[in-house]
Amino acid sequence: MRSFSQGVSTDGQDYDTKSDRLRLQRQNLVQVHESTRPRYFLSKLFRSPWALRAVVSAALVIPCFWQPIVSSADLQSHLYNAWLAKLIRDGNIQGLWIGRQTTNFVVDLLLSWLLRVFGASGAERVVTAVLVLLFFWGGFQLFSAVRGRPAYWVAPWLAILSYGYVFQQGLLNYYFSCSIVLWLLAAFWTPPVEWGMLWTAPLLILAYLGHPLPVLWFLGVLAYCRLAQQLRLRFQILLFVGSACVLFLIRHYIVARYLTVWELRQLVYWTGADQALVYGWIYLAVALGFLLFIAILLNEPENRWQALVSVPAQAYFLTAVAIVLIPSNIRASVEQAWAGYIAERLSLVSGVLLLAVVGSSVPRGWYLPAGLVTAAIFFGALYTDVGRQARVEGRMQELVQALPAGERVISYNHFSYQEEPGELLTGEGKLTHLAALLSSIFTDRLNSTHLVSRACLGHCFDYMNYEPSTNQFRIHAVPGNPVVMGSQADVIDVADGTYMVKAIDLPLYVLLRCGARPGDIRMRPLAEGESGKMLACPVAAAAW
Repeated sequence: MRSFSQGVSTDGQDYDTKSDRLRLQRQNLVQVHESTRPRYFLSKLFRSPWALRAVVSAALVIPCFWQPIVSSADLQSHLYNAWLAKLIRDGNIQGLWIGRQTTNFVVDLLLSWLLRVFGASGAERVVTAVLVLLFFWGGFQLFSAVRGRPAYWVAPWLAILSYGYVFQQGLLNYYFSCSIVLWLLAAFWTPPVEWGMLWTAPLLILAYLGHPLPVLWFLGVLAYCRLAQQLRLRFQILLFVGSACVLFLIRHYIVARYLTVWELRQLVYWTGADQALVYGWIYLAVALGFLLFIAILLNEPENRWQALVSVPAQAYFLTAVAIVLIPSNIRASVEQAWAGYIAERLSLVSGVLLLAVVGSSVPRGWYLPAGLVTAAIFFGALYTDVGRQARVEGRMQELVQALPAGERVISYNHFSYQEEPGELLTGEGKLTHLAALLSSIFTDRLNSTHLVSRACLGHCFDYMNYEPSTNQFRIHAVPGNPVVMGSQADVIDVADGTYMVKAIDLPLYVLLRCGARPGDIRMRPLAEGESGKMLACPVAAAAW
């Protein structure tokens, strides 16, 4: 029979003395104290998949808010043209009209809607944050589907790809379409595919409204993987060779029928590492770090030959063949605009596929720290470079605000016209030319001429705005309109500095960028007969 002094502890064990009860109380207090420590809280947090995803997502969108602008290239042009679309709908502009588009317009439509609600800066940040999250988690889902289970050591590398060249260049309709097809490919990866998967058809249509190229890539990769999964290895090899031959025939057809430009740099874009190459040489360290990480993982016992001959690897290598073979720039005639950046676009999905190929590796303790260090280098450099471009845009805005509303403005990176024809005859000139060639492949790949679009937004007109004349976007231009050049050939000539200003173009103002510093920018009116290459920068821009 149990005495009154005996009892049962909370863990089910008997205690007989007062000292036992006191010891038990102290243990309970220690457990309560442990539960209040940050380490205990974090361990509980990271055991919840939704909480972890929320933390990763919050960290991921920080670069969309940390500078006055998100990126310096085509995003600013899309934002500016969303403002023009608003003027057209409100009847406050003449010579432009909104046409019907079947593709390449989803992001432009989102920006137009959000511009009315959040303003330019808010619309830019909301759209880019949503797109980054959509792409990152689409890539993560595909990686997890191929691997069979999620692994967060891949997150830093996917973050680099998410903010890489395609995003920084502002190819956002393509970026959106890529995000959708990554989710779809992840959903279709594990057989069998039932009729219930027909719900994906509207998503595929939505992806096409963004851009057709990711849809074509998705259909090709999906068909290949489905067929390859039914075959033995020897027949998979035959299937791969046959598919590569089909890509070669497609290249032959495109070259024979259209005007094309194939670039030597396509030979280095197939790894996806080039997505890290945006502004300067420091990004080359990030790209090499990505390749080194992939090489080490391929050497792990779980990968090696098995990974290289797997179906995901075959899909990756076919994408690589397409990047190398298909011309990066295509257009139907000299009157029409280029369909460009094809190799650069495809390298984005090749980078995601390459991570999925090596994802079978058993996680090592150094995987996540290595990715975080590389990502820290990338995003640290990106913060500095985007901040510098933001200061340039701020200086441009100060200058154009001094003009009357509705004036026309163009911009030149005039220091790019300093090369003399005879310089290549000297040894020093050849070395300089070689360095410039390497730089064009590995660094300084972003065109920041669209900063003038952001500077003019709400006040003046970017006269060399390229979108209306291409007929590839929603806004179209009537020839001779007072807002933008209606001819694609004229837009190209202005960008090249060869266009001779006509009387109909006046008044027209030019922003001259004679250096990388904001103080190196000056504005002046152009005269009839002047061209970009005729304009001269002073010896010391700061002396203006």
